[in-house]
This record gives sequence, C-alpha cells and structure tokens, in this order.
Amino acid sequence: MKRYRNLAVIAVVTTISLGTFFTKVAMSESKLPKFYLKTESGDEKYVKDLTMSAGYGQLDGRSLSITTDGSVYKDSNSMFSELDSDYFNLKKLNDLKKKERNFMRGKISSSQFYIDKDYAWYADVKGGKIGGTYEHKNNHFKMYIDGLDLQNKDRFKFKLDIPEEENYSYISVEDVQLIGKELVVTTYQNKTMDNTNSDVNIDQTELVMYRINVNQKKIVDRKVINKSSNDQKTHTHTDIQNLIQESDETVPSKYNVFKKTKLKDTVQTNGETTTEELRNEVVIFNLENNKDETLNLSNEQKEQVMQSNVILENDNLYFITNGDKDLSVLKYNLNNKKVEGEPVLISKVNSNNLSNYKIINRKLYVITNNIENPGKVNKDFIIADLANGQSVFEGKIEVKNIKGNASKALKKLQVYDFKVE
Repeated sequence: MKRYRNLAVIAVVTTISLGTFFTKVAMSESKLPKFYLKTESGDEKYVKDLTMSAGYGQLDGRSLSITTDGSVYKDSNSMFSELDSDYFNLKKLNDLKKKERNFMRGKISSSQFYIDKDYAWYADVKGGKIGGTYEHKNNHFKMYIDGLDLQNKDRFKFKLDIPEEENYSYISVEDVQLIGKELVVTTYQNKTMDNTNSDVNIDQTELVMYRINVNQKKIVDRKVINKSSNDQKTHTHTDIQNLIQESDETVPSKYNVFKKTKLKDTVQTNGETTTEELRNEVVIFNLENNKDETLNLSNEQKEQVMQSNVILENDNLYFITNGDKDLSVLKYNLNNKKVEGEPVLISKVNSNNLSNYKIINRKLYVITNNIENPGKVNKDFIIADLANGQSVFEGKIEVKNIKGNASKALKKLQVYDFKVE
C-alpha cells in the first residue's frame, strides 16, 4: 500500500510541476512581441504558404516562425508537441516523416538525403568516441546507409568501413546522390598533418567522394575531389568551403559545386596577422564522369563571379553580386555549360541593407534591414522573378502587440531562412 501511495504522490507532484512550468511559459510568451508578414503590394499567392524561420533576442534568444497570420515561438510549445515537431525546412521531408516514421527516426539533416519518385536514401557518419568527442585520429568512423523503396516499402540498411578513417579527426556527410545504380556520398573531412619544418601541426580539409554499390553493400571507389593546401614559404593557403547547397538539397543532381579560395597571411610589425584574398574560384565536379569541369565564362564574367555569392538550384548556378544599391544576378546552366541571358538587375533590393536571401523556384526571396533614422527600423521582404528582375511581392514584418517599441523589437529579430510548404 505504501508503494502505491508513493506513486500517487509522485504523480500529483509531477502534475503540479508541469502545470507550473507551462503557466510560466505562457506568461513569458505573453510578453514577447508578435510578428507577422504584412503585404504592401504584389500577389499574395507567393506568401500564402511561406514560413520564415527566425530568432528573437541575443545569446539565449527564442526561435520562432513567422507567416502572414502571425508568429509562433518554437520553444513555447508543450514538451509533448515538441517531441513531435518538424525538424526540416523542406515540406517533402516533413511529409515523409509523417508517412514513414520508422525510416525517418533519428534523421535530422536535409543535406544527408536523396529523394526521387522511387527511392529515399540517407547517409551518415558516426565516430566511436563516447560523447562524440573527436581526437586527432582513430575515431573508428563508420558510414551508415539507409534506403527505402517508396513504392513497395523495401528497406536497405547497412554500415560500411571507411577507408583510411584512422587518419581523420572529423568526417561529415555533405551530399548524397544516386548516379545510375550506385550511391555517391560526398563528405567533408579533416585531418592533422605533421609539419616537419615546424612544431605546429597543420589541419588539412578534404572533400571526399565515396561510390557505393548498394547491392554488394560496399564502397567500390574513393576519390579526394579537392583539398586545402598550405605553403609555409610564401605564407599562402588554400581553403575549400563546404559544398554550395541548393534550396532543396535532396533533389537528384550529377554535380558537386564548391568554392576554392587562395589566401595570403602577412605578419604586421605589431605581431598581428592579416589575411588577404588573392583568388577565388568556383569548382564543379561531375559525379557521372568523375572529372572537374571549368566554367565557360568571359573574362568580364570571371571577374564578376569572383565578387559574387553563389547559389545552386536545379542545376543552375546563380552568381549574386552586390552593386552600389541593387543586386545583379547572373545565371549559369550546368547542363548546357553556358551563361543564360544577360545579368538580371534587382533594383528593388538595396544591397546596403541586405540581411538574408534564398532562391526558391527561380524566385529570389530577400529580407532587408532598413534604418530610416536612428530609432526607426524596418524589415522589408521582397520576392523577385529571376527571369526579369521584377518584384512579384513586396511586404514587411510588422509587430502586433507592442506600441511605441516596434523598432526595438524588430532590431532584435533575425530572419535566417524561408520555407514554402
């Protein structure tokens, strides 16, 4: 009987504690600003299913989503609904999670998926160290492959030994593709190399491609498609950035695209080191023929590309260059290996106030921070058609429940992604 009384007491205390917790959360949320996207001009169909992912506050800020209807603070949901929350910024992955819960269990990174009409594939690399702490080598990395036939629900699940894994301190999956009947997994890897001319070891990063025969469940080819380099004599080093990702990283593509930058370090008289960018280039690797491809550009276009940010969508590269007040967008078709049309000017966007942007379905989604005067902050939102540069929607983020302090609240708001359901 005593045992049951103890259980009853625990149940009551737990209920009271949860009630107190959720009451405090509700009270704290009522004091937070409510944001929403207000339409200024254009077709509202473009924002009907749009969700902005944002953060409010500084170091311990609250994450939230913003739509035309209002905002929802993610961490204010109950712990039970939070356990079932969406982790992905892609509707297809959230839909797949609802339909195939067993397959999607434990998977959270969009870049590790490949999805077509017949199959879903996922790749991950895990180390053997407790707590995920990585040392210089011997982390016992393994690659885990999980596939699902979307038609007949057959499952393909296995793990692989990674060649030379003992030399690396870090391995992460950057891209997954199905090329023919083979799975191609591209990883970003780091290893520490002994420097015989110095007491300082050098970290080298590599992009490595693994070609996997899924029927035989083995790696049939391993290729380092690019790596960083260091020249101590000239104090120059080459960095490779992670793959330039698409707005939908799961779609079939036969290309890996990344940037390679050559930097020069100079030690000043005061002992500080300054870094100068000497050159940067966009590198294209064709997964079908295992070869690099060069961009077919004029000298003028090459100069523009060096000053541009790069976005990849549906095998099209978009080079976005900041002008004095606007944006210029150059489109390059990877399949046709040429620039398509002239650079498109987005005159509605002031590049000096640019906060974040993304390309979705050949439309440029832009959020800007406009400071009209010291104390007046606007966050404007524009969707521009990349075919002609014309805006198809213009709006701004407004605050519902705060009077007089709207600019203060907007200043603390950071929008970092856009999602169209």
